[in-house]
Order: sequence, then C-alpha cells, then structure tokens
Amino acid sequence: MYDVIETMDHSIIHHGKNSNRIYVMSLNYQDIPDIMDQLDVLASTNGYTKIIVKVPIEYIKRLEDYGYKKEAMIRKLYNGEKDGYFLCKYLDHERETDPFANACTKIIESAMRKEEDSCNVEIKDCFLCRQATKGDVADMVAVYQSVFKSYPFPIFDEAYLLKTMEENLIYFGIWHNKKLIALSSIELDEKNSNAEMTDFAVMKEYRGRGFARYLLNQMEEKLMSLNVKTAFTIARAQSEGMNITFKKNGYTYAGTLINNTDIAGHIESMNVWYKQV
Repeated sequence: MYDVIETMDHSIIHHGKNSNRIYVMSLNYQDIPDIMDQLDVLASTNGYTKIIVKVPIEYIKRLEDYGYKKEAMIRKLYNGEKDGYFLCKYLDHERETDPFANACTKIIESAMRKEEDSCNVEIKDCFLCRQATKGDVADMVAVYQSVFKSYPFPIFDEAYLLKTMEENLIYFGIWHNKKLIALSSIELDEKNSNAEMTDFAVMKEYRGRGFARYLLNQMEEKLMSLNVKTAFTIARAQSEGMNITFKKNGYTYAGTLINNTDIAGHIESMNVWYKQV
C-alpha cells in the first residue's frame, strides 16, 4: 500500500504508514489555523510520528506557535526571492534521534570537503541520454524496482509515472545499447519557479561512472531553458555518492530532515541541498 497524496482544505498533503508521517507539500495560508488541528487529528488517528511542512518564510511564526521547529532552509526558494523552510513536529521522541547519525555526519563532512568542479563525464557512442517519454514507462518501472526496495512515492506503478509526466515531472534517462540503465526527474513548481531534482536511480552494474552527475547536468540545462530560478534536492543522508554529486555541482547544504522518508527498505534521514540555477 502506497502513501497517498490528497487535498486538505486548500493544501496538498502526502501521508501514509510507509514513511509514518504527514508531509504538507503545499500549505495554503488561508487554511491556518484550522488545518493545524486537522493535521494533529490525522496524525493521532493513524499513529503517525512526524509532521513536516514546506513553507515560505512568512509562515514560520504561525507554525512555531503550534510546536513546529526548523529543520532546513532553502534560500530564494519562492520565485528567486523568498526563502523556504522545512519545519516539523515530532509526535514520538524516538523519531527525533537517528540511529545512523554518526555515519551521516561523516558523510556530510566528506561531501563538504569537496570543491565545485565541472563535470567531465562523457557519454560514449553506445550510451544515449534523453528525456523519457510515455513509451518508456515499463522500462522505468523495471529500473526503479531494481534500485529501490521501497520509495515514498509510487514509482513502481506505470499509471503513476504516466500521470506525473502529464502534470509536472520531467524524467531523464540514460540508455546503453537501447537498455535503460539510469533515471532521474525534475519535479517542477512553475508557480514558485523552483524544481526538485529527484528520483535518481542507476542500475548496480553501471554505478561509479558518474551517470548521476551527468543526468544532473542535463536536468539543470533543462531548468535554465525553462527560466526556473532555484533547484533543490532531498538526498539520502546515508548516500555518500549523491551528497558528493550535489556538492560538486555547486549546491549548498541546507539541513537534515531527521528520520524522514521510507526509502530503500526503511525510514532514513534526508539531506537538503539547493542551488540558484
């Protein structure tokens, strides 16, 4: 059973037992204060242990009044002007402590030591990188199923991938002799001129060749053509390779979302990175 995305009043929320949390993806200011109590009731009814909200800076005081605290901050997230924040409320004190905190700290310290550089990864003649189309969804599902034991969104469902393509996601892939071997996506927020760089997956036998970095560069070129102002990502805190990839591409570390997301088989902390495109 996948977590679900639905509307609560005028806001959009993502919730379910997999990540055991509520993620308010888009909070409408006119829903405050009533929605704050509704979120608490939903969490209590389902036994969720975390509520996390992504909002512009002017929402902070209202949320702090309801027990939320800052976990990450992205400069100029909204239309290249307003800063954006991830604020959260823990409903179980155990969820506030990451059992892998020491390892995650070492990974972020390792990434922070890396200098920004130009990507020198080349795609040889037997490889092709392009934007994915609706005809690719069966192969996309196969790649995601091979790479992830679990995921916070239903990327193992062809219908879901087709729906997101029609809405606000742009997928990129790398093919080796017509076999799809790597994927990533851009989740566009055209209204606020930002985009989440997400859904990176490289087949095990093709890792270590810089394909994630290559995909990221292709995605950034696409954002520039769309005049998107800010890119960000929510990367697994336990993935040294992905954190280094974003640091070397000029992204700024913005904070860690503790025990936030069900990915690769269990709930993990996630690091937020951002860049003005």
